[in-house]
Amino acid sequence: MTIRSLAFVGAFLALPAPVAVAHAHDEYYRDYQQEPLIVVGTKDCEGNAGLASFRAERVFKVQAGNCRDPDDSDQPLYQVMLRSLLGAHEYEIVWVDAAGMQAIRDQLEENRRAALRSRDGYRAPDRPDDEG
Repeated sequence: MTIRSLAFVGAFLALPAPVAVAHAHDEYYRDYQQEPLIVVGTKDCEGNAGLASFRAERVFKVQAGNCRDPDDSDQPLYQVMLRSLLGAHEYEIVWVDAAGMQAIRDQLEENRRAALRSRDGYRAPDRPDDEG
């Protein structure tokens, strides 16, 4: 072996070995994967319809959009800003009508109640036990 190849092997052996340890966020992502999906019908300003699914934690903001529902011009469409899975400061926009907005609210509220029920012994002081 030449000195150059010995130096290469020595440098390679000096590198830290990969160690399989639990990542600090593994528990966080495990909870995220168990959280139920919110599934909602989508509609854009041109009337194109679709379906979207996402976890409640991705919802960043909901606001009235700048266009009307093509099927009911009295109702606005709503923009749901979802945190992107690709970047910290990137968002995906989903357009929904009033019925879709109510479905998102209902599912967010149900997810919140389920999370509160899952806590041991939790009972809101202003609510009776049977409401959860």
